[in-house]
Amino acid sequence: MTFITGSLRTFNQLLSAGIAITAFSLVLYALSFNLRERVVRSFVLIMGCVLIVAVGEAFASIQTTETMLENWLRLQWVGLFYLPASYLYFSDALLATTGRPSRGRRRLLVRLSFVASTLMVLTLPFSIFVGPLVLDGIPEPHLQRTSLSWVFTLYYAGWMILSWVNFTRAFQRTVTSTSRRRMRYLLTGALGPALGSFPYLFFGSNFAADHQLIFWLAGTASNLFVSALIVLMAYAIAFFGVPWPDRVIKRRLFKWVMRGPVTGSSVLAVGTLVGRWTSTTAPNFIILGPISMIATLILMQYLITLAAPMWERWFFYGGDRQNIQLIQELEERMLTTSDLSQFLESVLTAVCDRFQVDSAFVVALEPRGEEFVVTVG
Repeated sequence: MTFITGSLRTFNQLLSAGIAITAFSLVLYALSFNLRERVVRSFVLIMGCVLIVAVGEAFASIQTTETMLENWLRLQWVGLFYLPASYLYFSDALLATTGRPSRGRRRLLVRLSFVASTLMVLTLPFSIFVGPLVLDGIPEPHLQRTSLSWVFTLYYAGWMILSWVNFTRAFQRTVTSTSRRRMRYLLTGALGPALGSFPYLFFGSNFAADHQLIFWLAGTASNLFVSALIVLMAYAIAFFGVPWPDRVIKRRLFKWVMRGPVTGSSVLAVGTLVGRWTSTTAPNFIILGPISMIATLILMQYLITLAAPMWERWFFYGGDRQNIQLIQELEERMLTTSDLSQFLESVLTAVCDRFQVDSAFVVALEPRGEEFVVTVG
């Protein structure tokens, strides 16, 4: 393996882990805000499938034993088997939001899809649709095809086509420019998991073995593609069932992505790279791995806190920038009675220390007489 392909392989492993972190973060984001919507629940299922696929790929890439490697690769197929059914469920829910609910046929097909996916998952230990491990496979170990693997391919492709038929119908039924724009974002984002999760190495291992550089470049591009599009998909989903304006949704999602996927992926990347460097060139400094991860986590949180007001002001506030900034600062400028008492108490405490006195007080002159506001000592 050349230096370039080795570097791409490492980068691809980090991207796979980053996709898992992003998918998990977006699942939590959806669970936190608007899970009552059927579209959002179906989106959570898709992100769950992406999470399983990414976790399986990421952990399989670092295994040293044959048994664990095969187990993680088979776990990856749990997400792959359920992904077509999840997409069909998602497309049915999306079409229903445009005033075209299922009259029974689509709902029945969705249920049968999940039954079929479950049956495929149950066959994983028996190598019916997915064969045994090719340990010395090039460019990396993978599971072998079987004589029935084409059934999964037809199932995957057929159900994705049906899903996109429903997507197209939903798009055609949108009537306003705003809903069409959000639907475009949603359908564009939906391409990521559908195209990026498919096991191309499973069917194209011979080509990948002969063109390793192309394989790793394509894998890296695919993972970048999926990472960006699932965030775009989450952005479009965030508008379903919430009464918030665009500004609030954009700000919440952007801050969530920065504090979750971006921070988590950065910590993982730094820890992995520093750990591999110390294990090969400086074994005595292995402690630098966890130290660098902690430092990266703190630094990322500091930078996000520092930069958040600026990017929110420039990217999300538009022409109302000054008014919104004033509203946000009201919390810091307004004082409650308790805030005022605490502030005056701090002042009196400092005065007592400065002049070496045991007690002090603040008196308010009221029409009915003097009133002690704060006393210390």
